[in-house]
Amino acid sequence: MEKTGVTLHELLRMPLLEQARVVGGAVGLSRPVRFIDIIEVPDLKGWVKEGVLMLTTAYSIRHDPPLLAEMIRTLAQGGAAGLAIKPARFLNEIPEEALAASERYGLPLIELPPEIPYTDITKAVMEQVLDRQAVLLRRADEIYRKLTRMVLENTGIQAVQDQVSALLGAETAVVDHSGCAIVSSPAGWDYREAKHPLRRDIDLDRRTVARLLVNKRELDEMEEIAIEQSRLVLALELMRDKIVEDTESRMRGNFIDELMTPPGLSKHEAEQRGRQLGMNPGQQWQVAVIEGSVPPEEDGLIRLLQREAASRGVKPHAEFRSNRAILFLPLPATRDDDRREPESLWTQTVGGWMKSGEAGLQRCRAGIGRPKWLWEIHDGYGEARGALAISRKLSGGDLTAYDEIELYHLLRGTADDEGFKALFERRLGKLKRYDDEHGGDLLRTLFFYLKSRGSLIDTANNLFIHRNSVKYRLERIRDIAGFDLNDPHEQLTLHLCLIAYYLSEQSSE
Repeated sequence: MEKTGVTLHELLRMPLLEQARVVGGAVGLSRPVRFIDIIEVPDLKGWVKEGVLMLTTAYSIRHDPPLLAEMIRTLAQGGAAGLAIKPARFLNEIPEEALAASERYGLPLIELPPEIPYTDITKAVMEQVLDRQAVLLRRADEIYRKLTRMVLENTGIQAVQDQVSALLGAETAVVDHSGCAIVSSPAGWDYREAKHPLRRDIDLDRRTVARLLVNKRELDEMEEIAIEQSRLVLALELMRDKIVEDTESRMRGNFIDELMTPPGLSKHEAEQRGRQLGMNPGQQWQVAVIEGSVPPEEDGLIRLLQREAASRGVKPHAEFRSNRAILFLPLPATRDDDRREPESLWTQTVGGWMKSGEAGLQRCRAGIGRPKWLWEIHDGYGEARGALAISRKLSGGDLTAYDEIELYHLLRGTADDEGFKALFERRLGKLKRYDDEHGGDLLRTLFFYLKSRGSLIDTANNLFIHRNSVKYRLERIRDIAGFDLNDPHEQLTLHLCLIAYYLSEQSSE
């Protein structure tokens, strides 16, 4: 960012300095002048300020002219704008070393006519600098007032962003931490196509909440002023949007609580209030419950949810309670929900999140229900909780969908039935006693073998053992119980007995 000031090139066009000559470092004439000072000591350390134009007669180095080159080096390192010298009185000519240093460092070396008083130069230069600063301040105030008025008149963040783009003469976008565009101008512009992106942070409460991206290689002073004012006003707009969003989220949360609390709401009331809160009654919803000994990371999970919601064009909702996250996931509206494509469901998406381990999900399990209408959300929530509970009891994977365990869910009600207990004792009692006496794991081995439809590899993966160990255990199972594991009826009976046993065992703990 260039500092506020008038360039040397502009100053040299003043009538007062029309006889001044640039004898070196002309490449630096675009440097801005913010101050002017007079120096008549050879050691400049501690005296140089960025943007200063130094005046000198070279009196302090009259006996050692080569020191002028060292002065130029010090000025260049300190960010000075240039050096204006009156050599006629104390130097016969400017040393070649000084001219070379001026060219090397790109620091303008200006020869002043001896008859111009320093006071005239300092007065004229500072008038120019102060006038420029006043112009910039007025412009900053104009921009701020205009943008602030747009916010107060509730024109919307898109209108504010369009005005910012007009001020800067470039495409712009406001981007969140996850890389999603909150707003862009022109609307729909893909900021990833920017050839020369400049980025500026947008802060709220001493925290960066987004970034303003401008498709421009560099900015002049006026544009930098516009950027700074835009950041402030966009922060206000984002804060207001966040307040509105938080209020809407709280109202949606209260509405969902009512939907999930028996006896719930009628279809008519659910539809009416859903429309008021932007929850389309024409959409079905899946409910996912994620929980763990350590809760999922709220900010990380929200980012995952927002990113997916943006790609789907829907508006989900999340509730966080103790060690649990409850996600309410809308599906695209369709006339024939019996033929809904699997890709449109959230099941695969949530499963992918769980496998990725993002947002602390590697420490969690999840259950997800079937698509439900808005007024049936309490059923979807019950299914998600049921899937999660059965997953825990039967050592399920990261995500368990209700569709996968619907049979198990039905068996939960009969798991404690005396008939099931008697059947288990007749068919699997010997294996249980063997496990109890020898610290074995034959029952679980048989359960996963049947669950995986006889896959040795899947069984081994579920038990974290080698498949040869699975083969050995299956041989022991046949020896002890005499099962024919190739008989489909036998497989079904044993599988149902094991499911009922584990559900009953977990319920009694």
